This record gives sequence, C-alpha cells and structure tokens, in this order.
Amino acid sequence: MRCAPEEKVDVYAHAVRGANLDEHERQRYQQQYAEEIETMSAFADQFIGQGLQQGEATILLTLLNEKFGPDTVDAYRERITAAEPEQLLQWSKRILSAETPETIFH
Repeated sequence: MRCAPEEKVDVYAHAVRGANLDEHERQRYQQQYAEEIETMSAFADQFIGQGLQQGEATILLTLLNEKFGPDTVDAYRERITAAEPEQLLQWSKRILSAETPETIFH
C-alpha cells in the first residue's frame, strides 16, 4: 500500500487498531501478507510468554516474602526472575510444604 508521507502515521495507527475488515478482505490479507502475519504472531507469542514468566516470578516472590520474609526474596530474586516457567511452577508447588527456602530450590 502506498500513501503520502504525511498520511503514514494515520495509516499505521488505523492498521494497528484494526481496520474492521470483512471476511473477504481478511482472507485476502491473510493470503497476501502471510509472512507478516507469521512474524507478528511470533512477536506476540514471545511477549506473551515473557509476560507469563514475569507474572509467575512475581507470584513466587510474593509467596516467598509471605512465608520466609524479604531477606529470602532478596537472596533468590535473581534466580527466580531468570527461571523458565516450568521451573517456576515446580518451585511454586514446593513452597506449599517447604520448611526452609533451600528445600524449594534444591
């Protein structure tokens, strides 16, 4: 799509907000811009995953603070914020029965 330079920002904003395409237009878009759709989907998936990881890390840090206090949070914050979601889930389950922080992170 070609547009005048002074219209680029408005065209982009309209596209980001959604152009309210009908079904025929949506199908045409999917056919003509399959590569762009794939790129944007991968981009969205990456940021959704990061958001989930950050949320899970925040929950675990909050639980640690409630159960063992802020010193424990400080001691494990870096490890928790760098962990994968599966590891965070495992640690979150362990906190329920943990007597010490060390038993969570072994």
